[in-house]
Amino acid sequence: MYKKKFKYFIKYPKINNIINTFIIVLFVNWIFQGMRGMQLKELSFRVITEILFIFLIFYFLKFSLLLSFFLVHTFFWIFLCQFWVINRYSLNYTNNLEKMNDIYKKIIDKVLRFKTLDEAIVIGSLSSQKKIIKINSDVDLRIFFNKSIKSFFFLNLFLSYLRIYSFINKFPLDIYCYDNFELNNKHFSKNDKNLIIKNKNKNIKNFLIKR
Repeated sequence: MYKKKFKYFIKYPKINNIINTFIIVLFVNWIFQGMRGMQLKELSFRVITEILFIFLIFYFLKFSLLLSFFLVHTFFWIFLCQFWVINRYSLNYTNNLEKMNDIYKKIIDKVLRFKTLDEAIVIGSLSSQKKIIKINSDVDLRIFFNKSIKSFFFLNLFLSYLRIYSFINKFPLDIYCYDNFELNNKHFSKNDKNLIIKNKNKNIKNFLIKR
């Protein structure tokens, strides 16, 4: 089991213990679905797509607006979020290390072969190992939009594809697509270890040198 700690109520141990239970962690993740870590292009696509699906369910299936929201939001949470990343916090979480490394290689291969994508990087402890060594590890993959409209649509769809692929294969993929390389410490720490996967325009290398 991987432990996650929210520190909002650290001065109140009893409340803090409740907040850090798996069911609360799960509920918080269902609400926000990683949107707090998204930048504008990914976030706008995510919100607009969810609103569109809610409207379609509400209009064509005649469900209530609240039920339409619940169904769509839950669907997005399962298939288009970090479902297995958050489930690492469960006592019942298990995985297959050999399969995880196989899926990891396939994801990296998909990133390398996706022509619209120019830059991609793996951050965190995995980047130094170049393989997964624990079943409760996740993969922190960051890719980047370029300035074209094509990139906005294609990379958002590619994100969705990788998240669905990861869900089907029970793979804990923590992936975001950033707008540019002007990233603050909220997204990148100077202490992060990095493994550059794709760097067509040398933007990642130049950014890491300057920060």
